[in-house]
Amino acid sequence: MIAPVNFYILHTTSWQAKDRLACQLVEKAWQQGNRIYIHTGSLVAAQHIDILLWTYKEESFLPHSISSTDPISIGYSEKVADNMDVLINLSEVVPPFISKFKRIVEIVDDIEPAREAGRIRYNFYKQQGHELKVHQITR
Repeated sequence: MIAPVNFYILHTTSWQAKDRLACQLVEKAWQQGNRIYIHTGSLVAAQHIDILLWTYKEESFLPHSISSTDPISIGYSEKVADNMDVLINLSEVVPPFISKFKRIVEIVDDIEPAREAGRIRYNFYKQQGHELKVHQITR
């Protein structure tokens, strides 16, 4: 099965919008009963998302940790648990393990070179036969 891919294109001047949107999408996917893997480009980025998930919304609890088997896992390498449902890709490249997921989320900042990296990822998914949806987000 080829996973559908949702691209969220952020039109904003806020440097935190991408991370906040990621947290909102994690919360929504978690409330729907999904297990989520958040893929980042580095340990520092993973640690940042880890902290943000604890603090972004006082009234929510999202069970997560870095490189774990928690329902919400954050990582930056090719080590991914087999039982995850949703991939939220915050890196600039398509990870090699996308076939493990039922759904893929890509968040693209509306600045260069992020737009160009997003186009490359979009074209990759399109060539692989994924169903693609694009959501324009203004904040």
